[in-house]
Amino acid sequence: MSQEIESQVLEFVESRHKKGETTASRHVHIRFDTEIENAEQILQKLAQNGMISKKYDEQYQEDRYSSN
Repeated sequence: MSQEIESQVLEFVESRHKKGETTASRHVHIRFDTEIENAEQILQKLAQNGMISKKYDEQYQEDRYSSN
């Protein structure tokens, strides 16, 4: 995983957060044309580093991420 793609994903999550939206791995998968597993790894890494927050969405039954 490159630092560049992580920075781009972080910017994407922050942009969606400013619009009042959360981000799921499927959004990153679609936007960056990457495997869903890769999108999940990037989001989890950003969350573990405290750059974004992770929350489980009962309605969509998936993890959602937002800017801190």
